[in-house]
Amino acid sequence: MPLLRKIPLSHGWHFKQSTTLNNSCASSSFLPVAGFPTVAHLDLLHHKLIPDPDLDSNEVDCLWVNDADWTYRTQNIEPVDIQPHERAVLVFEGLDTIVDVFLNDEHILYANNMNIEHQVDVTKLVRGRKEASTLELRFRNAPSYARKEWQRIGYKGTAAVDPYERIQPAGERCFVRKAQYHWGWDWGPALNTSGPWKPIYLQVYTSRITGFLVRQETESDLQTATVSMKGMIQGAPADGNTVTVTLVSPDGKPVFQSSVAVSSSQAFECAIPVHRPQLWYPFQYGTQPLYTVRASLPDHDLQETKIGLRRLRLLQHGLQGAEGKAFVFEVNNIRVFCGGSNWIPGDMLLPRFTRQRYEDWLLLAKGGNQSMIRVWGGGIVEDDFFYEICDREGLLVWQDFLFACGNYPGGNAPDFIQSVKVEAEALLRRVGHHPSLAIWAGNNEDYMYAELLGWEIDYSDEHGPWDATNFPAREIYERVLPEACRQFGGDVPYWRGSPYAGKSANDGIVGDAHVWQVWHMKMAPYRDYKKFTSRFASEFGIESAPDIRTLHRAVQDPKERHWQSRTLELHDKGEGHERRYGMYMSENFRFRMHPLKDFVYCTQFLQGEAISYAYNIWRREFRGPGREYCSGALVWQLNDIWPAVSWALVDVDGHRKPAFYATKRALASFAVGMERIITSKPNYMLRSMLPTKAKAEIWAVNGELEARGTKLELRGFDIGTGKELSLSLHGKRTSFTLPPNQSTELLTVDIPSPDTTVVVAYLRHDDASGGLLARWVSWPEPLKYVRFSAESSVDCRIEGEETVVLRSKTPLKGVVVSVPEEEGDNAVFDDNFVDLVPGEEVRIGVKGLAGRKLETRWLCDWETEPELQA
Repeated sequence: MPLLRKIPLSHGWHFKQSTTLNNSCASSSFLPVAGFPTVAHLDLLHHKLIPDPDLDSNEVDCLWVNDADWTYRTQNIEPVDIQPHERAVLVFEGLDTIVDVFLNDEHILYANNMNIEHQVDVTKLVRGRKEASTLELRFRNAPSYARKEWQRIGYKGTAAVDPYERIQPAGERCFVRKAQYHWGWDWGPALNTSGPWKPIYLQVYTSRITGFLVRQETESDLQTATVSMKGMIQGAPADGNTVTVTLVSPDGKPVFQSSVAVSSSQAFECAIPVHRPQLWYPFQYGTQPLYTVRASLPDHDLQETKIGLRRLRLLQHGLQGAEGKAFVFEVNNIRVFCGGSNWIPGDMLLPRFTRQRYEDWLLLAKGGNQSMIRVWGGGIVEDDFFYEICDREGLLVWQDFLFACGNYPGGNAPDFIQSVKVEAEALLRRVGHHPSLAIWAGNNEDYMYAELLGWEIDYSDEHGPWDATNFPAREIYERVLPEACRQFGGDVPYWRGSPYAGKSANDGIVGDAHVWQVWHMKMAPYRDYKKFTSRFASEFGIESAPDIRTLHRAVQDPKERHWQSRTLELHDKGEGHERRYGMYMSENFRFRMHPLKDFVYCTQFLQGEAISYAYNIWRREFRGPGREYCSGALVWQLNDIWPAVSWALVDVDGHRKPAFYATKRALASFAVGMERIITSKPNYMLRSMLPTKAKAEIWAVNGELEARGTKLELRGFDIGTGKELSLSLHGKRTSFTLPPNQSTELLTVDIPSPDTTVVVAYLRHDDASGGLLARWVSWPEPLKYVRFSAESSVDCRIEGEETVVLRSKTPLKGVVVSVPEEEGDNAVFDDNFVDLVPGEEVRIGVKGLAGRKLETRWLCDWETEPELQA
């Protein structure tokens, strides 16, 4: 009997509009698709029936596509030889989203959940058929379906208002299981896609393995692990009614092989002990060996997956001298500071997001010293490629279930709840075995919005039912999802939401927190990040512009290339950004918003400074066992989905913003930090004067697992002249042994003439080499009062082909080096956005320079222009 056959159905597809919107521009006849899988926007772009929604104000001209219905059809399913003992199943890995499916004019499937796979037995319809079969997918648009469901089920909020009412129809998206960002968000356009977004294939088999589930558990001594697996057999009984189970070590050697009996209910399961396992670690702490697990029915089917063996725990213990509890991930008995970022879907049009693009983005994050990526709940549970790459590279993944910023139906809609149950089980089964997976969170910000918008939520009521309240979705987060995780989640912990604290959503001393008191909400100064230190900051951020090249690509009309243009406004969906830029900049530094290149630099400077401060101040609070006052910081966000002004560290074209480099330095294995502290306050009558900060606290971080001997070197410089100043340490020691995996307070130093002095801290090896481990430059606050030298300049030279050397005779803030736009795309720099002081060289690795020249910028460089010195 032959092995299971998988016949891709990826050829001969055509599409057409089955409604009359936009003058029925795509409804007269079937047109060939651009590729497969696909969605309508991709095919319309291919036939030039819509403009590119990434550019100019084309998003507006494409909105009609969201409300249209689409039919996809292939008439090229060649006859398949189906033997009497064989079955044929059509597999739809993903259909987006409301669809009726017909095979040879017979209705075989209705689907309304984008996030799950569907399988339909079509044996009777294809066996013995001599001519080609026709498969037709009739999609209805999701917005109109959602509105009908809203009316049928009933909205439970205090008012029919979505938290993002300016950019999303009020509440409707919550009533359909579809990627929520398709309705638009405050960083992306509204492209509500429709179509067969994942592969479709025909599976022909005699016997096959289904429900293959692999999990592992590693003992606390790390000397023994158990790999467990189970599954079902469909079709004719297996030969001998057994399944062959194999475990292969990371170096390709068999660890275990056995024939496992299949029960009368066609189920099998097996537990494999592994002695002295090769353990999987996050990349900062070790290697990422992966075992291969196989279950086979000889001559029929083979199921195979890779797993990593590791002990994962989420610790929530009391803390020394602080309220609340820790929220710290422990991997193989190592407590981990999780520094990283939030991930939004990589593309509005998901079928075009390739494995290579996943690879590029995740390697970029790892190259920025990011150890955890949070997959946000308004998008999708990503393709298997995403998690496979994270496994291989040692990146931890925080995974939200797919609910975000909304009031979803609960027990008042049993069919909706049933769809959620099926979805949760499917997602857990698909990605739950990955060693990179660190946590499942029930939703993004739904508890937070319940509190902000006054939905009824009594945290002391742990039993429900909550149908009578106007927050019925608690049924999902507190019943459905935890039960699914209990059954299928293995050792990966479940957390009810992000943020969530148990007795509130966002209190900061328990659970995780979204620190939006800065930029959103009260718009606190970014120096207040210290006040908002939380046990785990799973979101925080500041907006900035993308690279000038990306903006010029997005805005085609030169007359619209200024920050207050109508076109650029459309590419900045962050509500109130105009007020926020002006406020945050004027509080902190002198700025200039015209021409456009200055808008780019100044917004990026703001983001870089704010993110740098937050990461460094919060990593300082990872002080060792029992003092993990902050155990993680995930910036919103890593990536962009289109050319936009947003919170991303890297724009959609892959250009790294200054904040990316600030993050990279803050999360390096070694870091040194410095914070100026108040030493005196002005007379109470002088309300506009700021306190004097004539001292600085200095600390260091050792992110390795062994203690390290270090030396601290301090230097001071006058900002205006570049003259070096004497720093008195009053006999304080400058040699330190840094304990492993924590921060250490070093010393406090006096700052002479603090309003005009920068202080540089160098953390060095304590051996003869004195090699540099970390560096920090402390500036007077706020920067808007700083007077830079009118003779400021940067000496920038290139050594060889891959090193840039920067020097300056006076202190300079926020130096960015780049390839001029007229010379093509930018090079890739190992570091950037650096502060310079006299008497040192900052050396930066670079790739892709190819002999081109470089240019530099720094804060207030425009003040060296002759007309501004008059």
